[in-house]
Amino acid sequence: MRRLLLIEDDESLREILAMNLEDHGFEVDLASTGEEALAHYDGEIHDVVLTDLQLPGMHGLEVLRRILAKKKDALVLVLTAYGGAENALEAMREGAFHYVEKPVNTMALVHEIERALDHGSTHQPQTPPSEGVAEMIASSPAMNSVLKVVDRVASSSAPVMILGESGVGKELVAHAIHDRSRRANKPFIAVNCAAIPADLLESILFGYEKGAFTGASQRKDGKFIAADGGTLFLDEIGEMPVQLQSKLLRVLQDGLVERVGSVDPRPVDVRILTATHQNLAEKIEKKEFREDLYYRLHVVPLKVPSLRERREDIPVLMRHFVREFTRESGEHVEISSDVDGLFLEYDWPGNVRELRNMVERMILLRESDVLGREDVPEELQQRAENGHKDRTGAWYFELPEGGLDFNAFEKELIIRVLAKFGGNQSAAARYLNVPRHVLLYRVEKFGIEVDK
Repeated sequence: MRRLLLIEDDESLREILAMNLEDHGFEVDLASTGEEALAHYDGEIHDVVLTDLQLPGMHGLEVLRRILAKKKDALVLVLTAYGGAENALEAMREGAFHYVEKPVNTMALVHEIERALDHGSTHQPQTPPSEGVAEMIASSPAMNSVLKVVDRVASSSAPVMILGESGVGKELVAHAIHDRSRRANKPFIAVNCAAIPADLLESILFGYEKGAFTGASQRKDGKFIAADGGTLFLDEIGEMPVQLQSKLLRVLQDGLVERVGSVDPRPVDVRILTATHQNLAEKIEKKEFREDLYYRLHVVPLKVPSLRERREDIPVLMRHFVREFTRESGEHVEISSDVDGLFLEYDWPGNVRELRNMVERMILLRESDVLGREDVPEELQQRAENGHKDRTGAWYFELPEGGLDFNAFEKELIIRVLAKFGGNQSAAARYLNVPRHVLLYRVEKFGIEVDK
């Protein structure tokens, strides 16, 4: 049996986490302080250490340092409250394997533990996520499934094609693959093929020689050479001109890049990640995309769900963006249950990008430190209400042909009620007319994130 050391000063959370981890087959030793944990830590028997950062007495970072001093390849996961991303990244720089944000999603935590154990004795401290790249919020089963695929493919050099609607976070997924790969310390270069005029894209990707065209006064390397040893992310690959696709195919086949105007190819070691929201199969039929290139790039397809397919993430994302937009000012802004309800009703055609922009707009124009219905733009309120009317009975579920998934129905009901009461579990339990511990059990059972 795999054995963990859990360090958490909140007795209730400590017991719940221990119970859930034991249900997943782990043996768990408990400590409430860093001093107690260090007295009991044994590098020979503890496979993974889980530690809160904000502990009474000795801080979690010091606990991490002392555990790594005892065993330099110890696997340590840190638990951090929301807003603690800077401390979590500092912990990773100190040698922590990764971090899990509170409120803790049990399935996400187990996934991180399993990932740490997979590294085993060959584990090297991971590079923290690239600065300036937003976090991936993955409290929903749909996004946790995406992250599982990310972890499985990260260690290879196979091309990955990331699919999904505009705004779902395809570039974030590409960053996550790079940051978890052996190339993490090398460049990650992103190119939006739709944002660059077709006649410039070739020289930007492959570079050019002096005199190759009017204005080429000196030789210049392209993005392929800039990404040598690392990862090149080609966003909106479906917009790449067909004549340029053949040159990309040759690079994938031979690993050689020719600058425009050159006959001297240069070898490059670049992993290619691509993304598109288009149906490439239709473009192939129309002769707008090369079939042979498609199969070269489509080795691992990865579909990122739309926001309406992972509504559990909406309240968590909202609060994440609120913290992001108030970090510099240090202000504390809350979200009312009315706003939660409206945002859950809306279908978000622009996905996470639209949600982020809406939260930023509300933060800038708010009249108080509690975002209420009056802060939500009128057009969004109307669209949410119209969408609700159009989906008769969909506040919970439409009754499907062939039967109802009762677990899915119950989970959706709990998410909605928790949102109605702003995450207050006692109020939600009273509304549902169930004991609080029964609600807490179901929250853990379904892996529902509750903002505290």
